[in-house]
Amino acid sequence: MATDITLTVIASILCGTGCGMMNVASLGMDAIGTLYDGIRTSFGLSLDSIGTVSMGINIVLIVFLLIVRRKYVSTGTLIYLLIYGILANLSTSLLQRFFDSSHVWVHVVIGVLGIAVLTLGLGIYIAVDIGVDPFTGVTLLITEITHKKLQYVKIAMDVVTMTAGILLHARIGALTVLSVLLEGPLIAFFTKQVQLYYFRKLYRKRS
Repeated sequence: MATDITLTVIASILCGTGCGMMNVASLGMDAIGTLYDGIRTSFGLSLDSIGTVSMGINIVLIVFLLIVRRKYVSTGTLIYLLIYGILANLSTSLLQRFFDSSHVWVHVVIGVLGIAVLTLGLGIYIAVDIGVDPFTGVTLLITEITHKKLQYVKIAMDVVTMTAGILLHARIGALTVLSVLLEGPLIAFFTKQVQLYYFRKLYRKRS
């Protein structure tokens, strides 16, 4: 259990860092990140406030889940809440300070690496399986209520969050398109690799 929690912490750090990298790249965010960015923009908040926005939204979602379906809130959910927002803010602030933002290629590299880091974090998080993030919890709840397939509900959630972000004047760009195309396959790949390595290692240790 201690190892599971450690890996979940690492996964949350990677997710927050990946969000910060895409944020600084300013070439668009993934679906949920677009919603965060739209709210940040609408309230006139600085770039390094995106993690604060995410924490606010996730707290609301967690309270909602605690009222409606408590089973979707667990240790992993709380770890994600506490770490993701802090790392999104911190990585944004550090990258703004140390990287020259005048070159387009720097933005592209940081953005693509951000997608990779974010999806690796999500892959670890899913593989360890000691809880879900608040948005996934809401997705699972909708799946349970509507009896629709999870993959379709996830697509619908992404469309809703991205559309809301766009209406709130979020930045849209090449990374938005890339995230739509690459995030699903990359998350599936990283989840499988972590499961193969981590759980095989645990099995050998117990044997």
